[in-house]
Amino acid sequence: MIIYGTNSKLLKQAPLENQVCDSCNQQQSELLIYSIYAHIFWIPLFPYKKRAILHCLHCQKATEEKQMSSDKKDIITALKSSVPTPKYLFSGLVVIALLVGYLTYAGGVKQKETADFFENPNIGDVYTLKDETEPTEYKYYLWKVVDVTEDSLFVSYSSFSYNGKVKNLDPEDGFFDVYYGLDRELVREMKIKKEIVDIVRDYSESTGFYRTIHYQLDSMSM
Repeated sequence: MIIYGTNSKLLKQAPLENQVCDSCNQQQSELLIYSIYAHIFWIPLFPYKKRAILHCLHCQKATEEKQMSSDKKDIITALKSSVPTPKYLFSGLVVIALLVGYLTYAGGVKQKETADFFENPNIGDVYTLKDETEPTEYKYYLWKVVDVTEDSLFVSYSSFSYNGKVKNLDPEDGFFDVYYGLDRELVREMKIKKEIVDIVRDYSESTGFYRTIHYQLDSMSM
């Protein structure tokens, strides 16, 4: 659940000389200036306005800016404009900008890595493929490279299909102990058509990508 909303920060609290309270006619007023800001998870995102309140210390009356007389409004507006907004109230935007920058950088690194893996395949590489013609939600399936020649890739299939990219195989899943040869030009066409969506290398045993299962005639219908 995302917690968001608005909050306020007191920026200035100062006495105002010669300001008569409209309620008690005493000259014991102070000015309170707040910054109103948006937050997410209580982290300030950005301030979007300032709020001024005239507070009488004698009768405790608080007067909002819109309720002030025009002569007081001019003074308050000038004082409000002179109060700087703390930079930390923009900290949420800074965090978001850094996160977007990191994700953009990481995405570029991942794309370059995948391109390098594709141009220089290794035995053991695991390809994730997506079949848009599959009528169910299980459009993703896996290849594992078992041999590489100058013009062909030899791959084995995993026994399951998935509804998205997977980092770990299901416990019952693994790669068949048989393999098929594919012309590398055909594989290149599949990459261009974005049927190949990811390549993983240097994975751990916990992923299940090392797991081999015995091929049976009815296995491909699982």
